[in-house]
Amino acid sequence: MLKILNPKSVAVIGASRNPSKVGHIVFKNLKKSRIKVYPVNPNAKRILGVKCYENVTKIKENVEVAVIVVPASLVDKVIGECGVKGVSEAIIVSAGFKETGEARIESKLIRKAKKLGVRLLGPNVLGVIKPGYFNASFFKETPKKGGISFISQSGALGVAILDWAIGEGIGLRYFISIGNMADISFHELINELNNDSETKVIALYIESIKHGRKFMNACINSKKPILVLKAGTSEAGQRAASSHTGSLAGSYEIYKAAFKQCNAISVLSFNNLIKSAELINKHGVIGKKILIISNAGGPSILMTDSCIKNGLIIPKLPLKIKKALNRALPKAWSHNNPIDVLGDALADRYEKVFKIISKEKFYDAVIIILTPQAMTEVEKTAKAVIEFSKTVKKPVIPCFLGGKKIKDALRLFSKAGVFAFDEINEVADSLKAATRI
Repeated sequence: MLKILNPKSVAVIGASRNPSKVGHIVFKNLKKSRIKVYPVNPNAKRILGVKCYENVTKIKENVEVAVIVVPASLVDKVIGECGVKGVSEAIIVSAGFKETGEARIESKLIRKAKKLGVRLLGPNVLGVIKPGYFNASFFKETPKKGGISFISQSGALGVAILDWAIGEGIGLRYFISIGNMADISFHELINELNNDSETKVIALYIESIKHGRKFMNACINSKKPILVLKAGTSEAGQRAASSHTGSLAGSYEIYKAAFKQCNAISVLSFNNLIKSAELINKHGVIGKKILIISNAGGPSILMTDSCIKNGLIIPKLPLKIKKALNRALPKAWSHNNPIDVLGDALADRYEKVFKIISKEKFYDAVIIILTPQAMTEVEKTAKAVIEFSKTVKKPVIPCFLGGKKIKDALRLFSKAGVFAFDEINEVADSLKAATRI
């Protein structure tokens, strides 16, 4: 396994006493982690109470990984010192390389690192986080542990991913910022995560790919679902992506065809990426047959259209289910899938439907729609959905629509670990990814 994913000892080269500096934040994060960490700065004796070293060669103990946070002009010298010390891998947070037009400096760095046997992640990265074990990044917080592993070519998008995970209480297995990919690239990390038993789904933000055939083989051989958000779908976007990490972005149509060929699941938005990842993390790969239960006709029609557009199936209700629902629901119910329990439905009407369908096999997942009408028991219905999700062996996906009136219900779902939506198209888009259509 790459040591950057499971280090026992780390040196922060460029650690700083100044709380506003990246080198301080990285060192402070690692000091809180469950690994041995050494600050390196020739101008400091101690940082946060820990003895500081002039350079990495002065550290007597073994150092597996270096996190480099020095100006780009000093990175070459630091890599030389890492080679002398026997550091096998380095995370280069420092920017100012190919992404700023300094391809020559980056190429020289790659040659030197290769000669010394030092593997590189980056340069120009946010860092690496393994929640519950270590945070080798300059993001100040750490998400909780979970099953989603994110690899992002953009550090700024990585910040958004981490902030989302913390805000929503979503657990991550790994967060890896990959930057310019001077050495370590997507395919190596995918192979590592594929062999990691706690990674349930791999999510990628990609601007460009090196080693295309190796990337495709890694995806083909992956036992884990792989979600891909590709930047640069337009000509202008391709130019922007090229300038961001200094790599040629390439034709989106070529990437799209390649993703399809190697079974990577292409998604179209940031929201779709993170929500699809969490849906798969919660429920695994889902079947295509979807049952919809709603207290509103319009949203149920929109949901049906969105599901069909995304290649999902809305099966007809079996005759015995219709008969049972006829006995339980008002005469004006929809008499098919979607099951419209009508606008005056209280929580108990939803519960009656749940009881009738709970052990049936004609559907693979159930979407439960609620709009907060005058008599709707929003929180009570949310609690009924949570109880239903505990008893049924199929994915239960709430989609509560509205604003102020549904906020408490969404909080209930989050607290109970039930992944909920508040927008119709996002449900079907995420289900499409989770069914691997």
